[in-house]
Amino acid sequence: MMTSIEQSLADYLGGYTRNNPANRAHIVNYQDWQRMARLELDRRAASLLSVLPDEELRAIAEGQVS
Repeated sequence: MMTSIEQSLADYLGGYTRNNPANRAHIVNYQDWQRMARLELDRRAASLLSVLPDEELRAIAEGQVS
């Protein structure tokens, strides 16, 4: 039995590969999804930080706030 997250991913990837069958083998055989997901989370966090003023950003960088 699949979890809801697994089902959601299966549905999304099924649609993606149905519309782009040439990428199916790449998606199935790609070994680094976990690392890429971590990089994407870091990219999204960095994007959020980019809107903060310098003072707040420095406070976070210096550990004054968490």
